[in-house]
Amino acid sequence: MTTMPLPDALDAPPSPTAPSPPSERWSVGRWAARIGRFLAYGFLALVLGAIGFSLVLGLLSAGASTVIVWVGLPILMLAVLVARGFAMAERAVQSSFLGTDLPTPAPVRAPAGAGRTRRLLTPLTDPQNWLDSLWVLVNFLLSLITFPLALAWTVGAFATLGGPIATLVLDNVLPSSSNDGLGTLLGVPEPFTLPAEMAMQFGVGLLFLLTLGPVVRGLTALHQGVARGLLSSRHQEQQRLVRTEQSRAAGRSAESAALRRLERDLHDGPQQRLVRASMDLARVEALAARDPEKAQTVLRETREQLGLTLDDLRRLSRGIAPPILVDRGLAAALTELAAISPLPTAVECPELDLPEHVEIGIYYVVSEALTNAAKHSGAGRVLVEVARVGDDARVRIEDDGRGGAEVRTGGGLAGLAGRVASLEGRFTVTSPAEAGTRVEAVIPCAS
Repeated sequence: MTTMPLPDALDAPPSPTAPSPPSERWSVGRWAARIGRFLAYGFLALVLGAIGFSLVLGLLSAGASTVIVWVGLPILMLAVLVARGFAMAERAVQSSFLGTDLPTPAPVRAPAGAGRTRRLLTPLTDPQNWLDSLWVLVNFLLSLITFPLALAWTVGAFATLGGPIATLVLDNVLPSSSNDGLGTLLGVPEPFTLPAEMAMQFGVGLLFLLTLGPVVRGLTALHQGVARGLLSSRHQEQQRLVRTEQSRAAGRSAESAALRRLERDLHDGPQQRLVRASMDLARVEALAARDPEKAQTVLRETREQLGLTLDDLRRLSRGIAPPILVDRGLAAALTELAAISPLPTAVECPELDLPEHVEIGIYYVVSEALTNAAKHSGAGRVLVEVARVGDDARVRIEDDGRGGAEVRTGGGLAGLAGRVASLEGRFTVTSPAEAGTRVEAVIPCAS
């Protein structure tokens, strides 16, 4: 199988048709491990946060107060570098304890030829360094709340069994203290004071126990969200920019290759036939007076050549959106492609509200795939399916031919891959030997 998304698979979104990973069954061991990991993370985050908060806040304050005399610039630079170090530690800690993937954004680089001072001060121009500094301050304040809360909730959960046992032990060791319990304060009659107090302790502990899991999950999500927003949001923006630039480059490359192929096909086909037709017409002019029958024969041959030229031009125009696509929609245009295909072709294309550029992309994929199938597959039938999957449009072309198709540089499938990549889509060719070929393209409607 050959898969060609964008030129580089940078954080490519998962295919909407791919099966989701199976969810893990709940178990006491995983539940306890999740709570233990968050408590360990919370304690470590609190310790590192206290150190980072003190260092970064102190350096920022000192640098900001002395920046007017230039002494503060090196101090500020040291502050952001220290913050970057603590941010890197947070990425490692969250990855180890919470399983969070926090990719590091690419740093701002000094331009080529920049002087030494410019290079030294470049960290101060990197927005991510200031986001790291903000995260150091915010995360410490957040840890001051979340870790004690998670610890208190965990301790409260142990009261489910620990509270009643402790009360029973104290009642047996210090009987005189039984009159000072919660049951007495609530006015419970004397014979029922101890059971009522144990029941209330068990109920409160049970409430903590049942809500401990959701509370820990919520606190984990809170830390992950804050870290992702401050430490990795620029990485996602950078990847989107890279994908956009690569998509444009792929589009330019695909269009250039298509134009070169069109030029070659026009030169090797219609242009040669038109040159021959022109020469034949010149012969007809010379033969018209002295040999009319021969002139008629040459005219018939010329008419045949012009008919073949028209067929060539129709074939070459299939990669360009025809008027029927604009006038009658994608389903009608694909039906026309199926009708003129040399192979029996069935089309399943419901009426879909798709952007124009997506419809043109699908039309191009189907046109080229049918041409390749007719030339190389030896298939007896072809099926074309178009569907809307969430925010994406999916087109699938399957045949029952000999298989073995590959995406080769300069080939028709490579051109399709480039065209789909220019639309920020994903292109897949599955073609096992003697088992047919499936060409699939998934194009985002918002590309």
